[in-house]
Amino acid sequence: MTTAVTVLVAFFGALAALPAIYLLSLALAAISRRPASAPASRPDPERLAVVVPAHDEAELIGRCVRSLLSQTYPRSSYRVIVVADNCSDDTADIALAAGAEVMVRDELAARGKGHALRWAIDRILAAPVPPDAVVVIDADSQADPELLWELVAEQFAGAEVVQAEYLVSDENRSRQSELVGLAFLLFHRVRFGGRKVLGLPANLVGNGMLFSRRVLERQPWNAFTGAEDLEYSIHLRLAGIRPAFAPAARIFGPVPGQAAAASSQRLRWEGGRFLMVRRWLLRLIVEAWRRRDWSLLDAALDLAVPPLGLLSAGILCGLALAAALAAAGLVSISAVLIWVFAAAALVGFVVVGLRAAGAPASKYLTLLRLAPPYVLRKISTYMKIFRGEGVGAWVRTPRPGESTATPDRIWLAGVPIDPVAMPIAVEKILGAVGSGNLQQVCTVNLDFLVKAQTQTDIAQILARSALNVADGAPVVWLSRLIGREIPGRIAGADLVPHLMAAAAERGASVFLLGGEDGAAQEASARLRARHPTLRVAGVYEPPLMSTGAGNDDAGIVDAVNASEADILLVALGHPKQELWIDHNRDRLRVSVAIGVGCCLDLIAGRVQRAPGWMRAVGLEWLFRVLQEPRRLSGRYATDAAWLAWMVPGLISNRLIGSRS
Repeated sequence: MTTAVTVLVAFFGALAALPAIYLLSLALAAISRRPASAPASRPDPERLAVVVPAHDEAELIGRCVRSLLSQTYPRSSYRVIVVADNCSDDTADIALAAGAEVMVRDELAARGKGHALRWAIDRILAAPVPPDAVVVIDADSQADPELLWELVAEQFAGAEVVQAEYLVSDENRSRQSELVGLAFLLFHRVRFGGRKVLGLPANLVGNGMLFSRRVLERQPWNAFTGAEDLEYSIHLRLAGIRPAFAPAARIFGPVPGQAAAASSQRLRWEGGRFLMVRRWLLRLIVEAWRRRDWSLLDAALDLAVPPLGLLSAGILCGLALAAALAAAGLVSISAVLIWVFAAAALVGFVVVGLRAAGAPASKYLTLLRLAPPYVLRKISTYMKIFRGEGVGAWVRTPRPGESTATPDRIWLAGVPIDPVAMPIAVEKILGAVGSGNLQQVCTVNLDFLVKAQTQTDIAQILARSALNVADGAPVVWLSRLIGREIPGRIAGADLVPHLMAAAAERGASVFLLGGEDGAAQEASARLRARHPTLRVAGVYEPPLMSTGAGNDDAGIVDAVNASEADILLVALGHPKQELWIDHNRDRLRVSVAIGVGCCLDLIAGRVQRAPGWMRAVGLEWLFRVLQEPRRLSGRYATDAAWLAWMVPGLISNRLIGSRS
């Protein structure tokens, strides 16, 4: 018994020691780094487009623009372009007055920094004279006067993607900002600096990034989660592109002043990183083996290293547990020594790292004083992440003095769900008619949640959709487990009839796409019989296998657009229908597109729906399995296994949260 427990404790101690040793190695490499000598001459200036995505940044955007216009880089060689993204304040006017060019973006259906970047970069590169490179700066930042020169110098040395050193500014000094400032030093200066000494690439951190035009044409920006910078870094590594760190290029950003804002930012950062680990770690390892590209193992290793707060908490808890078991005679002292070694390596990383970063002696005392509450806050953050909060799309961090009210959407395993009842859902959909931008609506069931864990394209669609309703009793049950109850289930089979009735009253038109063997035509006839004033603008049943990314959908899109329909119902099955809508979203001229699965078959009477009592108690899935056992048994078994794995953790975290 003692031997078995000793081996188990020692094994987990060794797992904890590995990332600590990795970090210590980077700190030792960073401390050996010699300052780069100033070049004898500057490289020829590149034509740069400095892009500043800004959502409601009226307070800080002017200062940011002024710092960018004060660069030592030749003013004629760069443009400062502020992307006023879905702003409700004076961001655009202030940026224009400060001397920037302004691009106004109003696309509420695709919110967030990632979408703003893709929108702006596509337009900038399509200009008659595109820039040689694009630089991305956060709207709340201040740039060192040499920033652009240092980024270009690193590019001139051979890098196609460059990351500047991102540090905390000296404004609004507080215990919070001091601690975050030290964390930034250890992460951005020490980890990145150590990796540079060892000849390893950097990750992007979302601020102070330079991309050559060749890279953006080859690998367009395609990251839209809350960790869009890390996500795009992974895309670059998989494409064989190695971002470089430019330690002399510096950008400074503030720390949120309010506790709620700081908590929101921690949750977004850590939640987004957790999502990237879950989604990409295994794939990086598999791709490294498949391609025999062992540099991808480095990307996987760096991604797998836990954040410093989580690693510290884990090692401290592990050491305490090992010591307690040793005192009780259940493990040998050798197991404890492994945990001691892990703790020593972690302390070594912090001490050597602060030395390498040039931190004054007073910072060591600051770290000792503030580290314990910092670690406790981190533990609280990770508990929220495990409950599914903060793992998903971008959410702007509130600035000092702004409202910190939580968004209406709730998060289940990284998927946003809108907690609305049927009347509100119908009203939101009809309210989008005539908006000018396609808004995608998803009816999210358990299978959506499961697929979103491993299929990045599905997760991205759900993150940027205009409305996600809970289609499936398990989705409602999971919301109750995290304490954010959804008003009720909105099955697609219920939503479509309610929506068609309301559309008939409002004069909105609909196009039916999908179905087999005339189901769409029959559904159209039945809908018109029930709602004589309903305008069915068109019906199209595509041949099998004729739709989807990579196929020529032009004929289908042309038919939909020619009908001038307001609402498009796509019945191609999940996830094909959601992928088709997203793939064609820039070409479709409808206001709303909804994936409706087998709804057309139900309306046409081709498929029988479960009795009302089975739907009421959440057993509609059983009825469907009995109808189509060969097609659905495997899928539902996989979904049930994931649900069984997820529920105990949610219950445990809910109980812990209720006691704290």
